[in-house]
Amino acid sequence: MHRNEPKSMMLLSALLLIILASCTTLPKHPQEDNRVAFTVRGGETLLSRHAPVFVIENPGASHNLIGTPGATLTPGDKETIYTDPSRATVYAEERPFTTPKGSYTNLIYRVHFENIPGGFMPYYLGKGKNVGLLVVVTLNSGHEPMLYTTVHTCGCYLAFVPTSYLPEDSFPDGWKRGRQAVHSENLPGYLTHNASSPNQGKTMVLLRNDTHRVKDIWRVDTDSLPDYRRIHAEVLPLSSLESLPLERGGTTSFYETSGPRTGYVKGSQKSRERLFMSWWAFDWRIGEDKKLGVTKEDGVQFYTSLKPWARDASDMRDFPAFLRHWGWNL
Repeated sequence: MHRNEPKSMMLLSALLLIILASCTTLPKHPQEDNRVAFTVRGGETLLSRHAPVFVIENPGASHNLIGTPGATLTPGDKETIYTDPSRATVYAEERPFTTPKGSYTNLIYRVHFENIPGGFMPYYLGKGKNVGLLVVVTLNSGHEPMLYTTVHTCGCYLAFVPTSYLPEDSFPDGWKRGRQAVHSENLPGYLTHNASSPNQGKTMVLLRNDTHRVKDIWRVDTDSLPDYRRIHAEVLPLSSLESLPLERGGTTSFYETSGPRTGYVKGSQKSRERLFMSWWAFDWRIGEDKKLGVTKEDGVQFYTSLKPWARDASDMRDFPAFLRHWGWNL
């Protein structure tokens, strides 16, 4: 570096080195006295067999716990939507799809949390209520897990983790089999399954404290699950989010059903993301959690790229097109 280079440039270079170094650091798992795993009860269905185990950092904070969305009415009949951290629910659904190469099945798992906290130290851009996470397990025609896709229910922080069941010609060009840096998180670039018995194991998904970001993914044998304190989550259909029971009878949807926020999770406005990102991302509702529709005619656009010209191609509602956009050749 030239001796006359401004000090600000030297500081910037040092900061970049720190950031790059942090991207190569393996994620630290929680200590024995501070780990909780959310599981679903065993069963013979595909959704039960392939359900991930969600491992939570800092379970002492209620906002880190997988919760159950609910609704209540005030005496003035004003509706309030919330996520109850005292009981856990995993919302799940099977969705088959086809491409010119074959037939596949997506197993979609959706979980929600009370909030992302909104203090200033640390400062979380995604501060907001009723935030959620999706884990999509893509099975081949033999019901073997080929690809894991994780994304927040705002369409943010998309990550892919392929497995040893994915054919070589289906990987994006230049895909690395080691660790991968995904929006500052360090995730595996490849998972090896037991080829003789794909169901004799569980996929573990570690979620970061406060932000619920996916911090790590790994496989374990069913008979050697880590000694985490376990909480069993109820499994309900994704569609049940559209008929939350009300205390005084009737139901309401977790999503807005009319007006400009149709398809968005009620109460999921993200003021900080709107302030800092909406003006350059050309989306006034950036960061707001939303419904994942079945087709492009169902619900709000679920784009996963911040590039305005790539929003339609990166829309997860059309999963084959979404995969093609990101380089996967299923």
